[in-house]
Amino acid sequence: VSNFLARFQSPPHILELDHLIVTGDVTFGAGVQLKGTVIIVANHGARIDIPPNSVLENKVVSGNLR
Repeated sequence: VSNFLARFQSPPHILELDHLIVTGDVTFGAGVQLKGTVIIVANHGARIDIPPNSVLENKVVSGNLR
């Protein structure tokens, strides 16, 4: 549980979220909003950091984003 919680600066806003898939090393900044269908896939050995106050709506994010 502590490893899971360490990936979130604050809980994301998910009231309008229908479906979420997260794979790999992904962290979420404070104030992130997730809407619709969001798929986030960090490649093996890569990391994705979702910046604070980001809004992801019906998005696919993959690769390496720091």
